[in-house]
Amino acid sequence: MTNRVSGRRPVIAVLCVTVLGVLLAAPPASAHTADDPPKLNLAAAERGLAAQQIYRAPGAVARYDRRQIQQALGPNMKLLVEPFTGLFAAGHNYTGENQYVDQVYSPLSTWADDHHVTLIDVTGLDVASLDGVAAGPSDIPELRRQTAYLDVTNALLAVIEHAKTGKDTFPSKPDNPLVAPTAAQLDAVVAHLRANRVYTAPGRPPAASVDAVTKRTGLTVRVAAFPPVPAGQPIVNYAPGLAKQFPNDEIFVSYGQWMEVAGAHQSALESARNYGYGRGEDAIMEWGTDPTSLIGLILDRVAELIRKHPFSRPQPTPFDLRHRISALSPWVLLGAAVLLGGGSLLAWRRHQAEAARAERVAFRRESALASASISALSAEVLHGHGGSADAAERLATASSLFDQASTAAAMREVRGIAEQAVAVMHR
Repeated sequence: MTNRVSGRRPVIAVLCVTVLGVLLAAPPASAHTADDPPKLNLAAAERGLAAQQIYRAPGAVARYDRRQIQQALGPNMKLLVEPFTGLFAAGHNYTGENQYVDQVYSPLSTWADDHHVTLIDVTGLDVASLDGVAAGPSDIPELRRQTAYLDVTNALLAVIEHAKTGKDTFPSKPDNPLVAPTAAQLDAVVAHLRANRVYTAPGRPPAASVDAVTKRTGLTVRVAAFPPVPAGQPIVNYAPGLAKQFPNDEIFVSYGQWMEVAGAHQSALESARNYGYGRGEDAIMEWGTDPTSLIGLILDRVAELIRKHPFSRPQPTPFDLRHRISALSPWVLLGAAVLLGGGSLLAWRRHQAEAARAERVAFRRESALASASISALSAEVLHGHGGSADAAERLATASSLFDQASTAAAMREVRGIAEQAVAVMHR
């Protein structure tokens, strides 16, 4: 397999913060605020980038081979390594994607333009240039390396090489080995899990309760959470051994941002795990979701696979991540294309980024104007002005289309319906 550069939206989580927030079953904002990652100090980042080629902001988690990256960076290239953003929601570092764009992305883009450099950015574990080209895992072994080891070296090298030559395919590193735990290692974790369904290893922030997802799905769960795997060490795969010790439970073993799974529904668990990494990529790579949120998404998918038979009859062969993601709309999945076998290069450029921002501004403006027009029409209908039956029908149509509209052009059509109705009533 190869690691490939893929085009992407040059801003994070456009149009899907709400979708992924629901999918990942995040608790109320107030429950997470204290646990948010450090917020990027933009002024300090710009000062650091002006003084050196690589600036690592406080709280950044990504690991990489510094010597290899320094040798690869061109003289007109800078590297910024940021912390995870945290969830885009009220009470967190950024209330929404627009605030992140205004406070971080746009100022950094301007800084890079003013200094005539290519700025490569690592946000959490997400790697992209501010020209709008990103690199990420093209298969499960690469995904596991990036999320279990927090190692973004390969993705950085891909983005750097693409900026230099336009090349978009790169050889993968050999797969990191998974090894079975020793009897003593397994016994220690089993002892903890017999007393408590969640085991948190030293060096790992406490894992949240899994009671909520268990109640929602009816599947009983045991979770072992470990810190990211140190470079050069194998992943100690506790999942199969724990599944034998707890045959009635679904087993989740977390390493950094990676999740190994085992249990009675093994094929469904692996399918759902792979689906979860595709569906929740922004949350996992950029926001820094907690293990319980990811477990909730995976278990919801497991419950759907084993109870609702979503693919009808005859039942299919085990879920195939590559074909499933390619079949689903990238409008919903956003950056999930990095998990395709090779992905695709969409070659986003800055003018497309500017066009996307202009569309968001136009959409907000047209939404406000359409809302005002609907309100005016509603007032006319309530006052019983002429043609009220026809106006009421137009009001219902405009209100329904307003709820469905997702572009500035669609909002203009909604506004036109409402304004035409008001004009007809006053003839």
